[in-house]
Amino acid sequence: MSELDTYPKYLIRNAKLWRDRVALRRKDFGIWQSYTWEDCYQQVKRLCLGLVSLGLKAGDKVSLIGDDEPEGFWAEAAIQSAGGILVALWSDSIPSEIAYIINHSDSKFVIAEDQEQVDKLLEIKNDIPKVEKIIYWDPKGMRKYEDPILMSYEDLKKIGSLHADKHPELFEELIARGKGSEVAQMSYTSGTTGLPKGAMITHDAIITSAKRMHEFAPLDQGEDVITTLASASVFHQWFAGYSYLCGVVINFPEEPETLMQDYREISPRFMLITPRQWQSLSSMTQIRINDAGFLKRFFYNLFLPVGYKVVDLRSAKKKVHPIWKVLYHIGDIFVFRPLRDKLGLVKTRYPVTGSAFLSPDFFRFFQAMGINLIQIYGSTEAGVVSMHPQDDIDNDSVGKVCPGVEIKISDGQEILIKGSSVFSGYYKNPEKTSQVITDGWFHTGDSGYINEKNHLFYLDRIENLDELSNGHKYAPAYIEGKLKFSRFIRDVMVVGGKNRDYLSVIINIDFESIGKWAEANQIPYTTFVDLSQKKEVGDLLRRDLQRVNNTLPERSKVRKFVLLHKEFDADEGELTRTRKLRRAFLQDRYQELIEAIYGNKREMPVVTEVKYRDGRKGVVETNLKIRSVYEEREAMN
Repeated sequence: MSELDTYPKYLIRNAKLWRDRVALRRKDFGIWQSYTWEDCYQQVKRLCLGLVSLGLKAGDKVSLIGDDEPEGFWAEAAIQSAGGILVALWSDSIPSEIAYIINHSDSKFVIAEDQEQVDKLLEIKNDIPKVEKIIYWDPKGMRKYEDPILMSYEDLKKIGSLHADKHPELFEELIARGKGSEVAQMSYTSGTTGLPKGAMITHDAIITSAKRMHEFAPLDQGEDVITTLASASVFHQWFAGYSYLCGVVINFPEEPETLMQDYREISPRFMLITPRQWQSLSSMTQIRINDAGFLKRFFYNLFLPVGYKVVDLRSAKKKVHPIWKVLYHIGDIFVFRPLRDKLGLVKTRYPVTGSAFLSPDFFRFFQAMGINLIQIYGSTEAGVVSMHPQDDIDNDSVGKVCPGVEIKISDGQEILIKGSSVFSGYYKNPEKTSQVITDGWFHTGDSGYINEKNHLFYLDRIENLDELSNGHKYAPAYIEGKLKFSRFIRDVMVVGGKNRDYLSVIINIDFESIGKWAEANQIPYTTFVDLSQKKEVGDLLRRDLQRVNNTLPERSKVRKFVLLHKEFDADEGELTRTRKLRRAFLQDRYQELIEAIYGNKREMPVVTEVKYRDGRKGVVETNLKIRSVYEEREAMN
């Protein structure tokens, strides 16, 4: 075997080294099923040779769409083993988005999870003429589908087995031909400002990022991790490196609804989830405490300030007095350890977040409970750039710059990156590539700075940094992050600009959290729309806004807010598939509302079309209330 410069080469090594040891686990019908490295090798081999017999050649593209499951994991390796290029799509993509990426990438085959994804693909079948086969791995509901373009996973593996019988050495020969410098995957960026771009990423770049993660958070063969990362996320490929490079066991949870129980059963040593998922865990913890009995609430409220005190002392590199250590130990026994157990994080050594900004308030909250949350900063194009070592966590930074990363800050305060983890360019878009890569430096589009300890600090996307009419500069993501620490706020967008005197926010309420609060306080409501416009809910959110304002500079304080009658929706173009705000689109879509806010109106009528699950369409009419943060009574409403 040549140099280990591709994941398939690591697969061969691991199958020989750890043949009968567990590589993956999948929970199905409440039971964890294990797959050894030999099982994985055979699965990948048959899939790879099945694709080859269908006509897959080196450099061909194969699109993959579905949830994160072992079949998808094996398919990724099979595509790359044949020298193909993986094009992973978000499982919640709508048909038009799928068609664009399949066509733009020139995908020859599509591998899909189930009936839902197949239905979307058949809907656009005539729009994707280059696709020769659609292969699905979950046969449920597919019995009566007879379209000749369809093929089941099992049939593909049968073809692969026959091909292997005729060409017993071919699989490993194909893998040996692969080079680290070749493109392994095309990841389509989330497209906050336009159509998604296909970032070409080599095997070398992926493995470099995986090694950086492992250097900051080392794990041993056989240790457990849980994956909830979508295949379309580049973090998924970096995370897979823990399996290939050091032989950890990747556990695939059964369903989103069973996730917390699955966490508890595995208690992974390393857990990488998105900021939104950490926000959900924080909100869920606060909801559970609020619903708990008097004694549990009493001890939580008694010891959480102790946890904050210890965290703040440690963050400031100050000595923790023995009395605080004793109090924290008591709090850990009665409060924090039981909470960690409920979250499935008792054995977790590396709780990690990445892919978007997470407010320092969340880091401080989890650290107070003994969950030392750490941050990864990176991107599809740049790879892993920085990460917190466990012994050097700065909650305001996005980690310490990784060894091997060349980094500098431009005169415009933009973060520039150079190194072996940087992508190779955008597919079919040399003009955009030349705009973002100059003299080997990738222009991230992020604003930030580096301190004397080599910690990187992220401010916001440069395009999002703005200023008010008085010249005061502000970073929307920072304010939004602090507001989202509230369990009652699901999403929020800060509004301002050079023609505005002050900041306002448009808020998506957390329907579940506020619904429970309303029931507990005997506040009747019927729908999301009705609940969002309740005076009591407005007063509740006003208190959260005042709390956050107390931590902000005077000119960054939020003055007005609106509770939107709906959630921001990726299917409507308001969010990217990674759940980031498409800020320019939102500002344009809600321009009339924004004008009403700054026009000193008290409310604005809206009419929204809604589509029901049975296909019927309806109309929702309401008056959105425009509230002042510092107005104690709203007699005029």
